[in-house]
Amino acid sequence: MAVFDRGYRGYDGPLTQPWSRFLVIARYAVRDVFASKVFIGFSVLSLIWPLALVGIIYLKYNVEALTILDLSTLDLIPIDTTFFRLGFLRPQTAFAFVMILIVGPALVSPDLRNNALPLYLSRPLDKSDYVLGKLVVLATLTSAVTWVPGLLLFALQSYLAGGRWLLDHWRIPLALFVGSWIFILVLSLFSLAVSAWVKWKPWARIAFLGAIFVFSAIGQIFKLIYGTWWGSLLVVDDLMVRVWDHLFGIESSQQIPALVAWIALAIFGAFSAWLLFRRIRAFEVVS
Repeated sequence: MAVFDRGYRGYDGPLTQPWSRFLVIARYAVRDVFASKVFIGFSVLSLIWPLALVGIIYLKYNVEALTILDLSTLDLIPIDTTFFRLGFLRPQTAFAFVMILIVGPALVSPDLRNNALPLYLSRPLDKSDYVLGKLVVLATLTSAVTWVPGLLLFALQSYLAGGRWLLDHWRIPLALFVGSWIFILVLSLFSLAVSAWVKWKPWARIAFLGAIFVFSAIGQIFKLIYGTWWGSLLVVDDLMVRVWDHLFGIESSQQIPALVAWIALAIFGAFSAWLLFRRIRAFEVVS
């Protein structure tokens, strides 16, 4: 049948740059995340401890305030590498872990369950854009509670303590930045991979948490029975702790060699990315 209607006109407006198209996915995903008041409340809660550390650092160098408030015990708190490693990074990565647990499994599983990937990938987007857009969501949320406030704390301490302290602790900002990003990328990729293979959000969260704890339990049992660090290869927390201690230049409680821990985390992240990309495709195979 002949078509005589010539009313259709192609879109001739401005085009989004190819390198930034993944931000469209990230923008709408972040909007959905912050539609939850519970998550907003948790995000605010996760910033209370950094604000408390700001108060400790400020009061430590404010003699008048220490005298008025009778807080002379703050002089006993050293602001050093251990302060940032154990006092800041450790608790804040715990908050970041909960964020990944809550948000990560909800990013990919609904798209797969509702067969929405063909709609995404029929646009000028490819697999990398889709994965990057989802990954940016987790990276943005967790960065806001890890390395960003950590660097601000370091800047405040450097300003109050002076240039000598800054020269003596130059590796702290690098360790905060790199250590946080290793944590963010490894666990975010694993969370997205689990979300891609387990299509229901509640089960995806359970699978993500269960996999980490089951492998950690097996690794700890292996260490106790054989008295060797090889079991730490199954314990993500042990690997993270060893890498963080290596970055901060402090003695580690983990016996696993630093190079082995770096390689193990790299393999774990790469394997998670491989699993994720295997599930991201523009068609569904039904057997």
